[in-house]
Amino acid sequence: MKTELQIFLDRFPYPQEAKATLLQGLDQILSNADAARLLLSPIEAYKSGAPVNFAEAIKEAAAAGKATDVHEYTAQFLLYACLGESLRLRYMGKGIDESIWYDSMMDLIYKLNECHAVHGIWGTFVAFWFDRFFEMTRFALGRLQFEETTYYLSDSYSGHGITMKRDEKKVLNLHIPSGSPLSYDAVVDSYKRAYHFYNDFTINGLLPIICGSWLLYDRMQEFLPDDSNIIRFQKDFEIVNRIESAGFDECWRIYNISYPGDPSLLPRDTALQRRYADWLAAGGVSGAGYGILWFDGEKVVK
Repeated sequence: MKTELQIFLDRFPYPQEAKATLLQGLDQILSNADAARLLLSPIEAYKSGAPVNFAEAIKEAAAAGKATDVHEYTAQFLLYACLGESLRLRYMGKGIDESIWYDSMMDLIYKLNECHAVHGIWGTFVAFWFDRFFEMTRFALGRLQFEETTYYLSDSYSGHGITMKRDEKKVLNLHIPSGSPLSYDAVVDSYKRAYHFYNDFTINGLLPIICGSWLLYDRMQEFLPDDSNIIRFQKDFEIVNRIESAGFDECWRIYNISYPGDPSLLPRDTALQRRYADWLAAGGVSGAGYGILWFDGEKVVK
């Protein structure tokens, strides 16, 4: 198992310190028979093609870590890293290009780096997030990630001669991982890939893509310039709903810390950090937006 993990980690740009921590953590867990069984049972089941209850598996990984002095975030990350090669073989079996597997598995690094930035631990504090990658119902197609869902943004929606009711029509749900700039060319490239990968989702030749994210909080247009990557991304969407909150739960995504309650205490290392902190200091609140866009294979149709 350790050799397999080493090979997987070496395929990707993991920090050396992170690799050493993960390999040492695996050694510690495997040195304890009961802990090893907790971690390895779902891994062996997955390899055999048996269904895996990932919600239970991450609890068992955390328990394995606790029994061997490995942080639960590290132990839970190990569960998925040890499944990476098995997932690649599943991709190959279904004829899905290996580059899609690679881009999808890059999400582990993004979450690992976030965990280290926020908590100082090489691992993941969002282990619940990874299951759909390994169930092969979520795929990274270039810069963005997509999964099947049904329309859920409002009770009903009409646009482009198409009417959808809540939970009625099949659409794509879009996720925006961290890890690289949200350049508009990369965004459109992902939409093009999604159009071909999910071509049976099209309605009258248009692919409906929905998204809920802090990146779609349209009041950011009040303090970010029109040419910012975030605003260019936003403007392709029809914003159906907006949620605002004084609590700023998404603070860690921008600042790598939980909201301290005082905007003056926030880091100001980037233009986004400075502008968002100024917005909050002036009485603004944080929020998220929920929107839909339509793509014809080449461009967003408005």
